[in-house]
Amino acid sequence: MSTPTLTEAKERAAAIRKQQSDLLASLPLYALYIGLWIRSDPPRPNDFHWGFYLHTSTTSGIKYHVSSLTGGWIPEHGPNSVLKSNFFCVLIQIASVPETSLAQLDLIMRLHDGDVNGIPGVTCRVWLMMILEKLVQSGIVRYGTLQALEDECMDFGNEHSASAAVNDQPRPVVKSGVCLWN
Repeated sequence: MSTPTLTEAKERAAAIRKQQSDLLASLPLYALYIGLWIRSDPPRPNDFHWGFYLHTSTTSGIKYHVSSLTGGWIPEHGPNSVLKSNFFCVLIQIASVPETSLAQLDLIMRLHDGDVNGIPGVTCRVWLMMILEKLVQSGIVRYGTLQALEDECMDFGNEHSASAAVNDQPRPVVKSGVCLWN
């Protein structure tokens, strides 16, 4: 296999950007996703960084997640073109959020921003599951059981982790079969 020329590399990068842009443009507005990112190469089973992604325009949305710093966790919420982020594995759609519920969703996502390190055993997954329960209580997300949804997400992540490690593009977007749709 020969090394691609600079022109070929630029053409491939442009094609990837186009695929990512086309996929972002095709996502339904105000769809809420759980996003998984691989943590290692080669990927280890069931080992992901977890976050939420709310698709708010044809080009991007808002990523809600917590990140670990030395000695603690910090909330990192803000605009993001999630499909273009490093080590991104898969998006799993879990809800379609009514426009009238967007402010409530944002408040719930930020509920523990001031005390995230006070959450027992906090990790990005633990934080996400805690927020997910609040989204269920508010009626924004509906599913059978939390364990079934977590297992489904792990299965999707494990299925797509090898292709994430080699940066196959565009990354997959799937719809939960566990969540209940209106």
